Amino acid sequence: MYAESLALPISSTEPTVDRVLLTRILSPEFNECNVLMPDFLTSHWKRSTHAELEEWVGFEVSEGEQEENGVKYEFQMWVREQ
Repeated sequence: MYAESLALPISSTEPTVDRVLLTRILSPEFNECNVLMPDFLTSHWKRSTHAELEEWVGFEVSEGEQEENGVKYEFQMWVREQ
């Protein structure tokens, strides 16, 4: 489902995906997960700045590497280049 959604062409009249809000898990590796985000970064995507992320979502977002219960992660937004 992720891969199909990310592959949709940009359209002004049809459903499309133009940004990805991503919680990137930095460590540890969760090898037993059954749902993984496809590697969409090989396409035409640009990582937004933290300020752009906060502006788009409309609220404050923790910046940089976070850690909770031994899991390190980071909130990111990626925008499709047209």
